[in-house]
Amino acid sequence: MVSGIVKTGIVAAVGVVVIVLSSTLGWILVPDIATSEAIITADNEAVFAAWSSPPVPVYIEFFLFNCTNCEDPTDPDVVLHLDQLGPFSFTEGRIKYGVIEENGLLTYRENITYFHTPGVGELGLDVHVVTVNPVYFTLASLISDLPSANLAAQLSTIMHNKLDEVDEQPFMTRTVREMLFEGWSLQPYIDILESFQNETDIELPPLPEDPRFGFFYGRNGTNLGEFTIESGANGLDQLGFIRSWNGKESVDYWNDTYCNMINGTDGAIYPPLVDTSEKVYIFTPDLCRSVYATYERDVTTEGIIGKRFTVPEVVFNTYDPENLCYCPDYKIDPDLCFSIGILDMRPCLFGAPVLLSTPHFFMADEKYVKAFTGLAPNKEWHETHFDLEPLLGVPIFASKRLQLNVDVRKYKVPPRLLNITDTVFPILWINETAKLDQASAQDVNKAVNVIDALNISRWCFLGAGIALVIAGFVMLVIYFPR
Repeated sequence: MVSGIVKTGIVAAVGVVVIVLSSTLGWILVPDIATSEAIITADNEAVFAAWSSPPVPVYIEFFLFNCTNCEDPTDPDVVLHLDQLGPFSFTEGRIKYGVIEENGLLTYRENITYFHTPGVGELGLDVHVVTVNPVYFTLASLISDLPSANLAAQLSTIMHNKLDEVDEQPFMTRTVREMLFEGWSLQPYIDILESFQNETDIELPPLPEDPRFGFFYGRNGTNLGEFTIESGANGLDQLGFIRSWNGKESVDYWNDTYCNMINGTDGAIYPPLVDTSEKVYIFTPDLCRSVYATYERDVTTEGIIGKRFTVPEVVFNTYDPENLCYCPDYKIDPDLCFSIGILDMRPCLFGAPVLLSTPHFFMADEKYVKAFTGLAPNKEWHETHFDLEPLLGVPIFASKRLQLNVDVRKYKVPPRLLNITDTVFPILWINETAKLDQASAQDVNKAVNVIDALNISRWCFLGAGIALVIAGFVMLVIYFPR
């Protein structure tokens, strides 16, 4: 018959063994295996394939503003009316290539191709749009910015008289196809610049042989530059963080160390274990800067509970202390800065008077909305947000919404050609979305369930081990009382 002391020893020993095994497996071996499976490397074929060629489709919708009363650019009293046209739907194909793995980092480029995939009842790409002429105002702005006011006025008069002779006006009519990817010829401008050069002896930079302009002309089938990101090998808490873009650890557009910082990921992947008390940073080449989002609420997509993050109003508030450096004229005169909701892109677009905002100036200063009729900002339609599964950090839904505007001013254009009120003129806005499909959602749910089961199991085994050890001590007290 087994003695009491032996029974006590067996119970306590089993308890110790269970504690050691549960601790080793639950907190060391299993997490290490899970961590190694999450690292983006060619050795992890499934993870690498999903990252390099994402299975989740990305859609982009274009909405263009058609001006219905832009006939007279010399009437300062007219309130311009805008009709929204669209959506014009495209599907994006994204493939990463030239991938180099080194020191836990991935360096690559991502080719992005746009395919026109119109929905039922959508307008065709040959619909005409009346809008502001961006090339006209870019030229006007660049001339106006010349150091000598007298020279700027003189050159502006000569230039715009020549433009008027070839019927290049402040407003234009183009097809959607031209405004997006096809572009239109800039030969009239090239001819004028060449004759202007001959008349003034001012040396111009080399001019393109086949000059065209479209807001996305030349973007189809190209990439946004070279990225170097964390693969997760240096810690999953850094997964996806961008370490450099085009070989640089920061941008150089904003003339300020803080505003030039590259923070966060590219928005496609995030570290696991999402902390809703922290800001989530994203670097967007289209914005030439990093932005952040904050937690708003829980949502459910394809049966997965996610944490919704939204870009708050303060991100595009130029007068917020952190954003002062995004206004190039702040040190000269703060009144020259745009009000809430506008990002001046001149520093990273070679001085072109392009301004970015949320669609319909959602969350922007009300004066920008009231400058037109036909605008209707709406949170549901015009907010940028993304939803993350909190355990894995997997994006289950994302919607990036941006509006492209032109800074329309009189500049130094002769009043007989242009005399409307200065305004931020909306051209178009985009809605770029990605949603986890049902098959991918099932995979995410399975992974979450497995991790949850392992987490519960390790605590159960640890609890059982502790209980056995305690039971052993209790038996010891019973068999060997003082």
